[in-house]
Amino acid sequence: MWEHVTPSDRNIILPPSSVLFRIHDARAVQFWDDERALSRVMDLELPVDTLRSVAEIDSGGTVIAWDCVALFRAGRRWEQRFPVPDWAGRPVSAVAETMLVRLRRIQRAASADSAR
Repeated sequence: MWEHVTPSDRNIILPPSSVLFRIHDARAVQFWDDERALSRVMDLELPVDTLRSVAEIDSGGTVIAWDCVALFRAGRRWEQRFPVPDWAGRPVSAVAETMLVRLRRIQRAASADSAR
């Protein structure tokens, strides 16, 4: 999810392709959230401990989920409520290695489940 967060972001209409291409996994979904709608939903629906792993509070006291990554096992769908991720963290640059380890665990678990 991409959204306006910092003052310099206010001049961006959409993230440039060079930024979007940093995530080249076909399973990854990226979209622009100009109104921070997803941040508001996550604030309302995620458990506090999960929310702390993906969000911070801005200078105006608003919870903003940003610079974060959330991993969901295959087949997980957003139905009535935003799904709790199997793992989440931020900032992305600090949790990238952990994210890869967790992603491998989720993939192994999915493979084991499909083998049963």
